[in-house]
Amino acid sequence: MTNPATDVLPDVLDDAEIAAYRRDGYLVPRWRLPAADLSRLQNLMAQLAAENPTLLDEPIIGAHLPGGGVQNLNVEAGWIDIARHPRILDMVEQIDGPDLVLWGTSVFYKRAVAGPGTAWHQDARAWPMIKPTATTSVWIAVTESHKRNGCIRVIPGSHHDRKIHEHGFADRAESIVARSLAPHAFDESAAVDIELEAGQIVIFDVFTIHGGGPNPGTTPRAGYALRFMPATSHYDHGGAEHRDEPGYAHDTRALLLVRGADRSGKNDFQRGHV
Repeated sequence: MTNPATDVLPDVLDDAEIAAYRRDGYLVPRWRLPAADLSRLQNLMAQLAAENPTLLDEPIIGAHLPGGGVQNLNVEAGWIDIARHPRILDMVEQIDGPDLVLWGTSVFYKRAVAGPGTAWHQDARAWPMIKPTATTSVWIAVTESHKRNGCIRVIPGSHHDRKIHEHGFADRAESIVARSLAPHAFDESAAVDIELEAGQIVIFDVFTIHGGGPNPGTTPRAGYALRFMPATSHYDHGGAEHRDEPGYAHDTRALLLVRGADRSGKNDFQRGHV
């Protein structure tokens, strides 16, 4: 008989998975969101899409916050429970250590038939306020995410030089994100399509080059992205970008310490749009 008070669950990621993440800058773990949690997340996504139709096909920010975040979303409670799922935190802890800050969430919803693509980019380019630059993103497939409906694509190993490459501005009619990586900065022929069934996840590094195709398919493609940084980094609200573009307004982000302690000693957990 087990004793819940003393028994420790096994690590979620095995050594081979962690090695693959270090090597490639991304990982699709064996673990997937349990069926009950996935059903709840899918219901939350359906409600969010129905209540906020003008925000589809662009980053939807802060669904986990009680006030609906910077976009004042009409949103039901429950998103934060997924973001704080113990096994998700366990995986991020295996990668980033025991002290973790959830500094943001994003919903990406590409409409069927006409959903835009996602320009090639590095998240590190848009997040200069995190010092030193460090974020592990956990992207949960709420619907299936295949080539036919615009799945995520990555350039394996593109995180190794820890360099932010040249970016310009993307055509927002064609891309969910505002930034577009300069074509000479990477080799698109090396791209890997990350095809996921609903409930599967992909974890990727802040420097990993990634993007995605448009959605000409007959079903929407929806994902829930969680942004974690090690609490050894400082989220400098004053150094954040202040543009009114969708997906930015990083000076307003609420920080949530989800594990351990603030090792930087500088993070302001009282500030943020809640």
